[in-house]
Amino acid sequence: MLLELRQVTKRFVDRGGDFTAVRDVTLSLGEDEIFALIGESGSGKSTLAEMVVGLQQPTEGSIHWQGEAPGQAASRPHVQIVFQNPDRSMNPYWKVRDIVAEPLILRKTGRAEAWKRAGDLLEQVRLPRELLDRRPDECSGGQKQRIAIARALSMTPKLLIADEITSALDPGTEREMLALLQTLKRKHRMAVLYITHRLETIAGFADRIAVMKDGAVVETGHTASVLSQPQSSYTRALLAACSYA
Repeated sequence: MLLELRQVTKRFVDRGGDFTAVRDVTLSLGEDEIFALIGESGSGKSTLAEMVVGLQQPTEGSIHWQGEAPGQAASRPHVQIVFQNPDRSMNPYWKVRDIVAEPLILRKTGRAEAWKRAGDLLEQVRLPRELLDRRPDECSGGQKQRIAIARALSMTPKLLIADEITSALDPGTEREMLALLQTLKRKHRMAVLYITHRLETIAGFADRIAVMKDGAVVETGHTASVLSQPQSSYTRALLAACSYA
């Protein structure tokens, strides 16, 4: 397995007391797999993703990367995340060429070579090289999401986490983005953890699915099986509420 979460729990403590964002989650993700994590806002999806990428640490349980013990720093560059708001990974004063090339330059790639590879990566996410000279505020929301993906790909990840990246897109652009993720998954031979609240978007896209509610996984399985024969009452309610049904 590429990634294993074993009884992972995350609690936050403030003046109001304890809040458990993720409860006793056990999941696995295989190489070259698209795994969808589904749930409403506040269900714990993004907190779980932040633990996988290393932005948060579990309160209990452990996260294993290719069998490595927890805390192995070597796995971190191989896991990249693209956020719902792509501006989180972009300096608004930089040009796109610098935004995409920054991880390469930090890894000691020469600036000219890094800029060339930035253009190649833009083309891989189906954007023209002309965007290299623009700044983020000169790009559309869909373009910025693709730029964020190009930046993540510069690290040659084995796992790409896409956290609600289509939530602000129109249906046509959303379908294009999902098709792009499938193409990139095959080209780069990487796994994708796709996080969304829209259950209807993952039919024919994800290999497997986990449904979260109140921080816990209430159902997991192959996507076609979960969509056609949901076992959890919560999953059935989600299906009834969406256009898939």
